[in-house]
Amino acid sequence: MSADFNADHYLFGDLNGLRSQLHEQGIDFSLNYTNESGYNLAGGSRHTSAFADETSIRTAVDLNKFWGLDGAHFYFAVNMRGGSRDNLNSQAELGQLKQSLEIYGRGRVTRISELRYQQLFWDGAWEFNIGRMGVSSQFGGRECEFMSLSFCGAQFNKQSATGYNWPVSQWAASLRVQLSDDWAVKAGVFQRNPGFLKRSQGLNFLSPHGTIGMMWPVELQWTPIFAGLPGTWKLGYWYDTAGAADLVTDAQGNNSFISGEEVRYHGSMNGSYLIIDQRLTQLADDPARGWAAYLYADLNDPDTTEVSRQLSLGVSYLGPFASRPHDKWSVALAYLHVSDHLSDAERAYNGLLATDATGKAILTDEETLATYYKFQLTPALAVQPELQYTHNPGATSRNDDTLVIALKIDAVF
Repeated sequence: MSADFNADHYLFGDLNGLRSQLHEQGIDFSLNYTNESGYNLAGGSRHTSAFADETSIRTAVDLNKFWGLDGAHFYFAVNMRGGSRDNLNSQAELGQLKQSLEIYGRGRVTRISELRYQQLFWDGAWEFNIGRMGVSSQFGGRECEFMSLSFCGAQFNKQSATGYNWPVSQWAASLRVQLSDDWAVKAGVFQRNPGFLKRSQGLNFLSPHGTIGMMWPVELQWTPIFAGLPGTWKLGYWYDTAGAADLVTDAQGNNSFISGEEVRYHGSMNGSYLIIDQRLTQLADDPARGWAAYLYADLNDPDTTEVSRQLSLGVSYLGPFASRPHDKWSVALAYLHVSDHLSDAERAYNGLLATDATGKAILTDEETLATYYKFQLTPALAVQPELQYTHNPGATSRNDDTLVIALKIDAVF
């Protein structure tokens, strides 16, 4: 539950005292709306625009206040996504590995995004969660303020699709243990069921047929303070029992581009990630203002995952102007590397072709530079313009570099 509850942080305010009354009984609720729109200034087959939006109804219940269950909480959210029929990447044929408008993901559909019970033990030293949730709500998660998907939230499962993030949820459980003041360890298990992606299953409170395995993540968390400046560091590893098809190797161990045979199937996958969020400075008269930096890196299964490794770095300044202490400016650079297993197979295939043959594009790396300025107009309303430049979209020089301008509107009712 929110310890800093303030009815003024909602556009609808206190609703004639109803919101405050429910909060005192342990119930917080909100209607959240996000709109993202973009236009490609350069790159792709044509200049065009697209938009996507999301409306979510969220409820959090402190079961100690509501029902007398000490340390217990319940979270529920329903999410509705809409917008253009095709995302900007598809409409303009940008070829990017990651979308420019992250909120477009998973299509235009209404879903149960969270249905979670949380129990705290020993004054919160142990935290247990069970129910329907996304991977990034528990593991590898960080803020999702950029519209470019290269910088948004958890990334490791975007590469491998080993687990689903908001707005999709799946059955899962996690346990976090606080080892000391600044060290904690967390482990979990997530159902691997592609059935949750179907439109027809969006409001299924149970589980559709089609479970193919489980994903087991573990994460070591460190929250150091350097010279009074807080940070959050996470080192994670995941193992997926569902597995995936090989990118290029067939059942006989040959290059399927050359043999024409079906690729082999791997019975498991694994990967790792590192996340660092660290404050760098703070102003003496307003500690909330100042510089911060982040680093994200992941390594994925090179036999089954197109993007085998990723690195992104960024800096931000909270409260760049004294007159606008809640605004935020940020700039970040992302590097995505396509698996050498795939690119080596493409080179081998091209080497057998006649000299005048086009052959396959050799996929290597994609780099994206993005920057935004977030105008926090009120505690419940923000407007954020963003500029994104992508070099080698799709990890190939055959695609022209892209320049996209985008705008996000966030409102909490």
